[in-house]
Amino acid sequence: MTEEVAKKNKKEPLKKISEKASGLLFELITDIPGSLYSPIQKPDEKARLLTQRAAWKSATVSTSLSIPAGFTGILTAIPDIAAIWKIQAQLVADIAASYGKLALLSREAMIWCLFRHSAAQLLRDIAVRTGSRIVVQKLSTAAVKTLLAKVGAKVSSKLLGKTLLRAIPAVGALGNGIYAYMDTCEVGKTAAAYFRALSDQENDDRSC
Repeated sequence: MTEEVAKKNKKEPLKKISEKASGLLFELITDIPGSLYSPIQKPDEKARLLTQRAAWKSATVSTSLSIPAGFTGILTAIPDIAAIWKIQAQLVADIAASYGKLALLSREAMIWCLFRHSAAQLLRDIAVRTGSRIVVQKLSTAAVKTLLAKVGAKVSSKLLGKTLLRAIPAVGALGNGIYAYMDTCEVGKTAAAYFRALSDQENDDRSC
């Protein structure tokens, strides 16, 4: 009986963290940011520049976060971590605008660009690849919430895995900064590939 209580006590904080993360993610993808950028002739180069800037910004935010050890510390820090998600969401929007595809940035496309590299298995039903083209499926609000709940749980597990690293402040800050930098770079790569494919498809259709 005692063992069952112990397991329940471990799962309860994780559930709270997961719910908080998925709630923040739903707010993020529901309110897709605009962009000050306009379509340009060489969007690939612009996308790389935007990605690099966003990656450094994310790294700076991440290294400045100070999360106390334990579940409570992580729970209170999730809103700060959401700041990195916002940087990444803005990056996706800016890349979409550079390719002239901001109008096609749906919430499903945003989810794909943000988490395709880190939660590919969870997103296997959200997009279909046909040749070089990626077709993102339209999901109901209920389906989006269910998907983000799973993503939130995955994100929460990763956050818990970092608690031991944060026990060593200098190493933890550096490690999380590097992780945020690389994670944002992957978001930029996915977004560029997605909107480049849309542009190529549009050019092919025009040439027919």
